[in-house]
Parts: sequence; C-alpha cells; structure tokens
Amino acid sequence: MRIIAVDDKPLPRRALVRAIEQADPEAQITACASADEVLALPDLTSYTVAFVDIDMPGTSGVDLARKLRQSNPQLNVVFATGYSEFMEDAFAIHSSGYLMKPITAEKVRRELDDLRRPPQGENTREGLFVRCFGNFEVFVDGRPLTFSRTKTKELLAYLIDRRGAVVGLREVEAALWEESPHDGRVSGSYLRTLVADLRSSLQACGCPDVLIRRYGVLGIDINHVACDYYDFLRGDPKAIADWRGEYMSQYSWAEPTKAALAGGHLSGIENLTSDELGQELPR
Repeated sequence: MRIIAVDDKPLPRRALVRAIEQADPEAQITACASADEVLALPDLTSYTVAFVDIDMPGTSGVDLARKLRQSNPQLNVVFATGYSEFMEDAFAIHSSGYLMKPITAEKVRRELDDLRRPPQGENTREGLFVRCFGNFEVFVDGRPLTFSRTKTKELLAYLIDRRGAVVGLREVEAALWEESPHDGRVSGSYLRTLVADLRSSLQACGCPDVLIRRYGVLGIDINHVACDYYDFLRGDPKAIADWRGEYMSQYSWAEPTKAALAGGHLSGIENLTSDELGQELPR
C-alpha cells in the first residue's frame, strides 16, 4: 500500500510516519511538508491513503484533500489533526477518517482496517502483477516485490516495455545507461550481474518462467505476467480508465511509449498473442 503523510511541522510529521510504519511495516510512505509538495508528486493515482494535517500554512488540509480527490477519486483521505472543529468540513468531502493527535500506530491501524475505499483491483491480484501507469512497480500476490538493486528493477521494466519481444544485450545496455555511458566491458559485466539478480528474484517469489534468457538476448514471457499496460493494449475498459498520462515515470527511456499512448497510437488493440504483442509498436 502506498501512503502519503502530510504535516508542515517536522516533529509531528516524523511521528506520523513512525505510526504508519508501525501500523503497516510493508507500506510505502511518502512524507511531505506542504500541499505544494504533495501536488507535485508525479504519480498521485498510485496512492491508496493520504494522512493529512488540516492546519497548514497556504493551502489547508481540507483544500488539499479536495485537490487530491480530483486527481485520484479513489484516494482515502484521513485527517490527522489537533483540532476537532474541522470535523464537519472533513466529512463533508467524504474523508475516510479523522484522527486526533497524538497519532499512534493503533489509531492508524484502525483506519487502515476500515477505509472508505478499500484497496482492490490490480495490486491485489494473485501472482505477478506489474503496474506501468504512474511509477513502475511490481507486486506478487498483492505485496510489493523488492529488488536488491535498483537497476535490476529497471531491467525488468525495460523488458516489460518491450511487450514480449526479445532484445539484444547491447540494446539493454544502451537504454539502462543512456545518461551515463559506461565502458562496454564494465556495463556488460554489470548487466550479467543484473540478469542473474533478476532471475534469482523471480525464482524466489515463485515466478521462474517470467524471464526469457537465450544467448545474447533477453525477454519476458507475457503469458506469466499481469500488467495494466498489456491490459490497455487489449482494450480492457478498466486499464483504459486507469491511464492518466503517466507511464513508468522514473525512466526517461519510456518516453516513446508514453507518447504513443498519449497520442492514441496504441488504442483498439485486442486479443494479441505473445509474439504479436511484442511486435505491435516499432522501436
């Protein structure tokens, strides 16, 4: 579960983050000190809950909640405040909860167990699910998959982006190190380490058949991966509704696919086989 924690004061913000960590050790928490900082996040649609202080300078917590709900209608907003007089305004915008400070793990856990809009859908699918819309994230049986190296995660993202097409190791090197050219021997050796790390990570989570590894090439068997991007290509209504103009936001090499999606060049594609899916968009 991805959670935003918002408080303009450092000590209460740290206390809020600590309470969320204790209530849900597996939560991915983004701490922010202002409404502007929250609204600048590149992937607001990927968050499930926002714990928001109300009395903040500039944009108040209530106004921030309204803006957040415009960007992400399914977001659960829980107000965390030292003032009870804002409760009527908070529930008028259909907030999920209202916590009085001091915030404790017990209070946070009760709110997470009784959200107005419980997390559901793609992130709770069984097996391997990959989310490409917003930031690239990977889940196994609904739980985030962690990688020992950030480049291992990026390698998987690049192979997912290629939609089942096998790619040469040179192409992968050029993409993953496009902004910091490496000596071929260095990047090639490191890439082999990443491939081994990715294979190990997939085997450890019970998904050994996802990675295709043949001499000099890599790929993904899309028959063993659930993915919002692939669902979009097949014309799935939910995936189409989830597309909000953001695609693998942390990777610059993903911009061509994002542009193709934004331009509608990939709409109307249905029932693709594994081979056809990989060939649909020329690179």
